[in-house]
Amino acid sequence: MARAFSVAALAIAEGGANAVGAVRFTCAETELEVELVRVAGYAEGFALGAVAAPVRFGVPYTAIRGLFRRGKALCVALDPSACSPHNCFVLARFEGDLPGVPGVFSPAAMEAMESAYRARLRARLASWIAPAPLGVLAAALSPDYLASGPLGTASLALLVALATWLALRFAARLVTWGGPPSDRLRDALVAELSRRMGFASDRLASDPGAPAEAFAPRPTPLGPRPPPPRGADEGLDALPLRARVLVPAALAVVGIVATMAFVQRFATPRDLPPAGQPAARGVGQAARGVTAALLARQARERAEPAFPHCLCDRADSPLWRDGVPILSVLGATGPDDGAGVIAPILVRNRARDEDDEADAARRRAGADAADAGAPPGDAGVPRPRPARGRYDFDLAVVNNSGAPVSDFRVLLTFARRNHRGERAGITERGLFWEGPLGPGRAVKWHVEAPGTEVKIEPGVTGMLDGETGVASPDAFFQLTRARYRVVRIHAAMMLAWLRDPRARAALVSLLPAQPLEEAKLDQIRRATADVVPCSVTAAEGRLRACLFNGGVTPVRGVTLREVAAAEGRTPRAWPIAATLPVHEGVEVGVPLEDGEAPGELEVVPQGR
Repeated sequence: MARAFSVAALAIAEGGANAVGAVRFTCAETELEVELVRVAGYAEGFALGAVAAPVRFGVPYTAIRGLFRRGKALCVALDPSACSPHNCFVLARFEGDLPGVPGVFSPAAMEAMESAYRARLRARLASWIAPAPLGVLAAALSPDYLASGPLGTASLALLVALATWLALRFAARLVTWGGPPSDRLRDALVAELSRRMGFASDRLASDPGAPAEAFAPRPTPLGPRPPPPRGADEGLDALPLRARVLVPAALAVVGIVATMAFVQRFATPRDLPPAGQPAARGVGQAARGVTAALLARQARERAEPAFPHCLCDRADSPLWRDGVPILSVLGATGPDDGAGVIAPILVRNRARDEDDEADAARRRAGADAADAGAPPGDAGVPRPRPARGRYDFDLAVVNNSGAPVSDFRVLLTFARRNHRGERAGITERGLFWEGPLGPGRAVKWHVEAPGTEVKIEPGVTGMLDGETGVASPDAFFQLTRARYRVVRIHAAMMLAWLRDPRARAALVSLLPAQPLEEAKLDQIRRATADVVPCSVTAAEGRLRACLFNGGVTPVRGVTLREVAAAEGRTPRAWPIAATLPVHEGVEVGVPLEDGEAPGELEVVPQGR
């Protein structure tokens, strides 16, 4: 008859387990003996119960309801009617009995099992406590060129926290593994229970009395055993318990530090040597050149003045300096007109031309009479002739807000001026849109009326604010495909106002620009640049602005330049010796010599 097979294991709190601690399984002839050495009750969401006293009970092999592996662990479920309340175990770190003394386990093995259980608890607790502080600390200590801006800093903190969590969870599993000897004992227990339950192979079933040499447990790796032969690979199990916990954490920290060093070494922008400087030859000269470049860069960084950081929502531009209206009214003479200028068509009349020629003749006659000494009278006084004209254009209305605008009107008042300069011949045209006009949508009318001047009054007035909201960038991007060019230009302007990266593509699609459109398209181009000025103020003889870098690389050294100056004056420029980090800005202040604030500014890298 085969001797009883006995093995001890560590029950861990995973899955559907309802017990944690040290447990011993003995495969007797007729039943499975379960000894709860140091076991506490466990349930998801509840604290561990008091440690129970050692107790032993037996259950028939038919009471085994589950026997399967989950990774390195073995799950054993017993019938609740046969044993309760501890009947579901997730077992790891298997230990065998002492050689030659069946049923007796080494005290050192039990102590190692308890130490592993405590180390597992500490590692699991640290996996929930340590990641957040370590992530915040790494983000706070990281340089600006590695991670800058709220998104970059948050991403780095999240990455470090995730790596720390994974490392500590791996450490918790590693300390409860037990190594290859534990795997062999686990497989032996599975085979023995399978044989006892009648699921063994035909060879074993035909000779039930044969000794189960294949399932004989080997000495526990934590118990006394002879020293391994020279050159033998002891594996992770030969490491001390504390080392098994610290090694994964140390590897994770080393990996993070190595990654940061690699990015700092190879991803940081470097200064190119001057064009006329010859390349260094040899390893020594190259090393000296690299050292000199690093020292020069450090000296330059120390010489740069410190500027406070700032953020911008959009560039400071005349396009939206007075705000963006809820409804934008755009005029055009046709689909290809993007200037947005509504001008009258002057009407020429032959009778009026003849009268103008007669007036000119009378003025000449009056001048001759004055030369002869006769009073000129009224003959030399020109009579004003009011101009006559008509309007013929298309009018488009775009809803810039984030809410639909329903049943709105647009009133157009046309007039001309008489010989006394008063408005005369007033004609009104009322345009009405029935139903809702969605956010970012446009509607168009064709208008004809006599007159030389027009006044346009939309029924919905006001500017965009936090309550009204703004239409989505996708809606304005759809408008870039509109039939009328003036609407496409307005869509590109709104994408630039929202700092949407698709604004540049919309601007390129509008090229080449017509003469009357060049000024507005240039303003849109400056508003979509990588580095833009914002929050521009002029007070007490100083100009203050935030220079924001929206690009993907830091910018070192820029020039704040006036776009256009008054007649007879050269545009002003102010060099700024500052480094603009990615997705951040610096607040600068420069003197204004004459105290006059510039109309529009742009930021250009030095050297352009």
